[in-house]
Parts: sequence; C-alpha cells; structure tokens
Amino acid sequence: MGGDEKEKGQELAITFSKQSEFQLFIDSIQRDYVSKMKWRPEWSEAKRPHILKSEYEHLNLQKTTMHAIQDWEERHHSHFPWHYSGEIRSSRNLHSSQVFGLTLFGALILNNRHFLKQALVSTVLSKPGEEIQEYDFEYEPPNFFNEPRRTSVDFMVKVGRNGEVAQTIYFEVKFLESTFGPCSRKSHHICSGFPQFPLREIPSQCLLMKDGIRYWEFLPEIMAFDSSQLGCPIGGYYYQLVRNVIHLIKERGRAFVILSDNRTKYLDDQIKQFINHAAPKYQTLIRTIDVQQLVPYIYQADISAAELLAEKYGII
Repeated sequence: MGGDEKEKGQELAITFSKQSEFQLFIDSIQRDYVSKMKWRPEWSEAKRPHILKSEYEHLNLQKTTMHAIQDWEERHHSHFPWHYSGEIRSSRNLHSSQVFGLTLFGALILNNRHFLKQALVSTVLSKPGEEIQEYDFEYEPPNFFNEPRRTSVDFMVKVGRNGEVAQTIYFEVKFLESTFGPCSRKSHHICSGFPQFPLREIPSQCLLMKDGIRYWEFLPEIMAFDSSQLGCPIGGYYYQLVRNVIHLIKERGRAFVILSDNRTKYLDDQIKQFINHAAPKYQTLIRTIDVQQLVPYIYQADISAAELLAEKYGII
C-alpha cells in the first residue's frame, strides 16, 4: 500500500472488526516501511517477514525505543524484561505491542514530562496542577497475591499534587492482539475450567488457589458475576484484566487504561463485557483510550517518534 492510499485510509477513518484484516493492513504498511529503510529480505525470517533474525533485531529498536530501554535498565540495574512468544523475543517483532508501547511512552516521558502531563490532562486521566511523581515501564505491582509469576503492566504513572499521595494509572498497550491473556492453567490444558461446577464451588477447585495464589480472595468484591452460572469466569480473557484491576484497586489506583488503535474494534466487546461484569463502584476505573489521542503530544515531544509511528504503523 503506497503513501497516498495510507493517507486516504486515515482520512476515511477505516476500521477493522477482524484482527486478521487489520494485520493484512499493517503488513502492507510495514512492507513499505521496510522498503524505505532498505532492509534486505534475508534479514527477516522467510516465512514471517515481520520477524527479524536475532542479529538484526536492533533495526526494530529505533532511537526513542532504545532510550526507554536504557532508562529502565539504568533505574532497575537489570536487563530489560522482554516478552517472548515461544522463542521469539518481542524486540524482533515489527508487530510487537511492547516495542510499540516503549516508543509511545518513551517519547512522552523521557524528553520532557510536560508532554505526558498534557496528554493525561487532555484524556481526563489527570487534573491541571497535578505532577508526574513516578513512572515505570513493565511495572510490577507489590505481590499482594503470592504470585510466582508476577503481574506486570506495560506502563505505570503516578500523578498527584506536590505534598499529596500520588495515585497510580496503569496502561495496557494493545496493537495487533485479538484478545487479552488467559489463565495459564486453562491455556495449557492443565485445567478444564470446571464447566460442570457452579460459581460458588470454583474457588475450592481452582488450581491457582491450591498453589497459594490468592485471586479468589478478592474476586467476589471486584466482579459481579452471576452466582448461578457454571464454570470458571476468569479462565479466558477476563484473567489478564482481573489481575490488573485487582492490583490497581489494592494500590488505590485511579485508572486502568487499555490503549489501542482507533482503527480496531475487535477488542471492544470483550472490554464492554468485562466492564459490565465489574462491581458498579469499580466500573469507572476501566478506561479505553485511542493511541491517536496521544499523537499530537508525541509530535511536540519527539518528532522522530511521531514520524516512526506514521511510517511503521500508519498512525498519523
């Protein structure tokens, strides 16, 4: 797809209800990007051209992204916690939401916090006069639930007026994913989801509870599930969302934000269903924001990052 067609697609506010269709659209944009960057075909995996070979992963990590990674490593005195899909590190994947999020928030926070502060005010996540008191990529909340594999969120920021206790905002960045993360016991077929058991009996059957992981101690307060339903309600995509929201509530946080592309609609129903099943007093914690709402502030903060978003992802 050429530049004129991409611009026309943006002007028409094209949207996709199927992940597969959006991926084809992004693939066409990224083919143009790879051609413009003069990358050689042999630098990518033959059957998956959006995956770079290990020795060329640095090509996927532009200046702003590298700045975010280096910032994290300097503050944590550790290697950056890359996500993996099988043996593929997300740093090699042109579709990676992790790389995408590092680019977005790296541009907004690392050059001048003022731009992130403006973006938060414009999306009603922060109030005028509040300051950014803390931030982190790949943030791990305190381990309230005895998790051997800790919950993490893509980006966290704490905001508040000077001298006051800051409130936490979590951001979960989605780009090409068609759903949210399921329970590992269910996805690895260790657990059936107990489809024959009523909800009230699930906690005593849950393998997580038997392993000492305490989610079910808090779920009844957070989620307004129908007590007559059968089977585990969090084995599927609710699992990732529930973990994040419970952690946010335990931190007395302000908002859990799902940040996605306004051209995609295939996550909308999942998010709406989750919000509808949350206890009423917690429903307003869950927010959705379009990446496109942040673009004007990215242009002000880091023009190279804004140009990268346009060329690599078609976001303008």
